[in-house]
Amino acid sequence: MQQSRLPDELPDELATLWYLIRNAARQMDRQGEALCQRELGISQALFLVLSVVDAFPGPLSQQAVADRLGLTKGTVSRQIEHAVAAGLMTVSVAPHTRRENVLALTEAGTALVRRGDALMETSRAAMLGAIDPRDLPAALRLLGRVVESLA
Repeated sequence: MQQSRLPDELPDELATLWYLIRNAARQMDRQGEALCQRELGISQALFLVLSVVDAFPGPLSQQAVADRLGLTKGTVSRQIEHAVAAGLMTVSVAPHTRRENVLALTEAGTALVRRGDALMETSRAAMLGAIDPRDLPAALRLLGRVVESLA
């Protein structure tokens, strides 16, 4: 991949941090998308929506799913439509309010999430194999502080 600016050409350390975070996120998204398409036959967005529904069963609004994933409500709505059409999820109106739906995975949806989780874990383990485990806690603390300061 060709890069237009290398991190050492950036004006300061904060700009370099911004560049590296964006580049890491972009690379992780590309690899995740390729893995989901190749191994599961679905988009990464659909896999993530299925994963959230699996992790938070019961009444769940599309907005809540979108908020957890950093996706738009429209993107989540389209992914739910794809999941229902593919027989991976069911949607019904929540009994306590018509503004929320009860999203539930079918057996096929649950099996797909379990398979995807195993693939993602293998992928994460390969990525982390190149990182000194002693560096990870400091990186997590730093990124947590950056997120807090921007919130």
